[in-house]
Amino acid sequence: MDSTFFTELQQTHVNAWNEKDSAKRIELLKKIYKDEIRMYDKDFIFEGLNAVSDFIGKLIAEDPAYHFAAAKPIEPLQNSARFYGNIQTSGGLLNSMDFFLFESGKVAHLYAYLEPAV
Repeated sequence: MDSTFFTELQQTHVNAWNEKDSAKRIELLKKIYKDEIRMYDKDFIFEGLNAVSDFIGKLIAEDPAYHFAAAKPIEPLQNSARFYGNIQTSGGLLNSMDFFLFESGKVAHLYAYLEPAV
């Protein structure tokens, strides 16, 4: 995995998490996530591309102010990377940190950390 891989991962990740059309969103997610991806949050675990896509769709549908953006460039380390972002919501701005673990060149595990921006 080279710098181009990580640049494309970041761009596709941000685009997928902002995509309103579920079919387009799934296609974006398939480029970077394994079909059997597991996404972890402090309150839940989603298993599989469809579950992650459905969660994104719910976020977008329930909050017209929702928008996800990069705060810093992605930082690779061995078979992992971390990515800092900002999420605009109608309740205010959130800071996020996504931690990716890779298997066979795709994200197999995604750990999502959120906190209110200060």
